[in-house]
Amino acid sequence: MSMNMAMVEPPEETSLVARNRIVCFVNDELSAAALRKGLDGSNLVIRRGTIRHATRMLETDTDLYALVTDISGMEDPFTELERLASVCPPDVKVCLIGENREITFYRELMEIGLTEYLPTPITRDMVLDQLRPKLLGDVAPAQNDRGGHVVSICGAQGGAGATSIAINLALQLAETTKGKVALLDLHLQGGETAVMLGVRPGPGLRIALENPMRADTLFLERAAIEVNDRVVLISGDEDLDAKLDITEAGVRHVLGLLRQRFNYVVVDVPVPFPASIYPVIQLSRHVLVLLEAEVTGLRNAHALRNAVTNIAGKDRVFTLLNRADRAGGLPRATIVKALGADPDMIIPDLGKGMTQAVNLGVPALKHVSGLRRHLAPIVREITGVGAKKKAGWKRWLGL
Repeated sequence: MSMNMAMVEPPEETSLVARNRIVCFVNDELSAAALRKGLDGSNLVIRRGTIRHATRMLETDTDLYALVTDISGMEDPFTELERLASVCPPDVKVCLIGENREITFYRELMEIGLTEYLPTPITRDMVLDQLRPKLLGDVAPAQNDRGGHVVSICGAQGGAGATSIAINLALQLAETTKGKVALLDLHLQGGETAVMLGVRPGPGLRIALENPMRADTLFLERAAIEVNDRVVLISGDEDLDAKLDITEAGVRHVLGLLRQRFNYVVVDVPVPFPASIYPVIQLSRHVLVLLEAEVTGLRNAHALRNAVTNIAGKDRVFTLLNRADRAGGLPRATIVKALGADPDMIIPDLGKGMTQAVNLGVPALKHVSGLRRHLAPIVREITGVGAKKKAGWKRWLGL
């Protein structure tokens, strides 16, 4: 960081592990999650705080490779940068995140030697594209092809609300992006999506999943149920004693058809994962592991995250704590200790309206105050809407 700082002599013996550290100070869960996923594989330390906390740390601890810190809310960020520069070694790469989106502000930061600046709210894809190459020297992992963006939701425990969140997330994705969204429920036996929406599915999904040769482009017309003008549901309602023979080829084919026709595919995934639906996890850009603040949820969430990591990689999985402040739930400190980090995404207990919506067979978005607001950061992480998307961010900077 070349910001006219006095040279700081390195200690004679410096831990290589410490000098590899990338230390981040951020103030919200989604920023922390974006950095964790986007900088996966590095010696990463994430702490709660801002540039002022970073400056205090550097007064006593300068054994790090890079610093990422938040300047949001600072009336005079350049004064804060001067204070940081007085204690920060010149060879430490410094990246900032903040609220200012002006191109002149960005250029001023680059001129004084900052490594990178990203406007909040940041997403995993922004970190992959902008920070990772500059901090780690590698390129962003290859993304999926041009097909629709797949989002999988997996409940770590029964009754945690995975299906309800999947439904309302699909609706809000369509509302926010104006794109076409498919809601795919892979619980063919005992699935609740159709019940929650007050519709009745047909046999088309089972046929397509068992025999991909029978799933042509007419499959969607036969199996899709219109939820609204932008969202369709594809689900099944098979007898509990039915002998299903879901094939991996069938799952790949169905998902491929949906990705050709829809901008987003939200999948309600059964747990534990049958081997036949591994392609869903592999093709997902985001896998949300949803749990409540209960012992079983924590145990299963840990196992689920490991399973997703083994199938698709650590950068895909996000932990979503639902009904976070529900009476009788485990305290946050216990949850953080069990998960090894704060949950990536949080939705509080929104009251009896969520249950009433299920019983009425209507989306909770229409009746539950606050649900849309709490889903908005999750939609933003998935879509980048509200946080400049990759190509748009580069155009905005004139790159």
